[in-house]
Amino acid sequence: MTMKVLCAPDSFKDSISAADASAAMVRGARGLVESAISCPIADGGEGTLEVLIGSCGGRFASFGTLDPLGRPHEARIGFLDERKIAIVEMAEASGLERLKTTERNPFRTSSYGTGQLMAIAAREAEHIILAAGGTATMDGGCGILQAFGSRLLNSIGEPIEDPITNGTLTRISSIEIPNHMPRIEVAVDVQATLLGEQGAAYLFGNQKGARPEDIEVLDANLMHIADVMDPDGRHRLVAGGGAAGGAAFGLHAMTDARITSGATTVLEMIDFHARLEGIDLLMVGEGRLDRQSTLGKAPFIAAKQAHGMGIETIAVCGCTGDGWETALTENGGPIDRIVSLSRQHGEERSLQETSSCLEETVRAILSAR
Repeated sequence: MTMKVLCAPDSFKDSISAADASAAMVRGARGLVESAISCPIADGGEGTLEVLIGSCGGRFASFGTLDPLGRPHEARIGFLDERKIAIVEMAEASGLERLKTTERNPFRTSSYGTGQLMAIAAREAEHIILAAGGTATMDGGCGILQAFGSRLLNSIGEPIEDPITNGTLTRISSIEIPNHMPRIEVAVDVQATLLGEQGAAYLFGNQKGARPEDIEVLDANLMHIADVMDPDGRHRLVAGGGAAGGAAFGLHAMTDARITSGATTVLEMIDFHARLEGIDLLMVGEGRLDRQSTLGKAPFIAAKQAHGMGIETIAVCGCTGDGWETALTENGGPIDRIVSLSRQHGEERSLQETSSCLEETVRAILSAR
């Protein structure tokens, strides 16, 4: 078949990485089309670091840091030396996956380890991109600021030395930021604000280990730190500020960090628009496709770019959730067809053998054309 296919999936959460998903798609297309090109993508969540370094030709470096509970942990930073950019993924040091299910408690977890990585990155880079998804923390970014050289002071002006958590936010009365900070960009994969029912605690507290009765307290603690960081309320309503347990808000309010769409940032950095040139079919994918997929997730943003160039897009997902049909209708319907692995192969096999299911599904789709 005379057709050029670009295989650009995000990761399939709890199954395979974006790179592995893309490779499986390419294998499925092999021999059926003129060319199938691998192009893994990400949106600021887990896997963003690997996608950017793999696609942009950077390097990894590992450093000792602390996990969300303050235990020694080794984590990576990505460097794009020619651009003087460092990429820090919060999930590397402060990620939910660093903890057992029984250890997850947002009152006790800190983003301090991520701040350690950012302090190291600032020695070599002028611009730090912080991929803010997949965290175990809810400390408003105070742990990051603390490890990055800020002084978090209590009510009598004494510095707080222990890594800050949500449970200790109310100890903070003022924050002193270092004079010189690098340019920081926080790449987020959600649009949540910091506070309230559409904020960090209410939307993400449960997945970080909070009980229903904890949510109001978590939110109140974030309200306290918002009053410290943002007394006139100019920053607390910014879209995306609730990402990473409010770390996006904290960095924006205290260091003037820019909050950006993670998907847009990644696609721009890998020059995705240029990769679409000459392509006949775009195949995107992710673990779960639902209403949230249309709110800034990488596959949908990629599909919108392809749609604008008149390129057909097929999405292959692990499963579909509430509102998945909107991906076919929102913004002019950039996705032309959605195929669910769980419907094709059953839920158990699609989770356990995701690569094989992806390969078989892509082969079936292209064979039928």
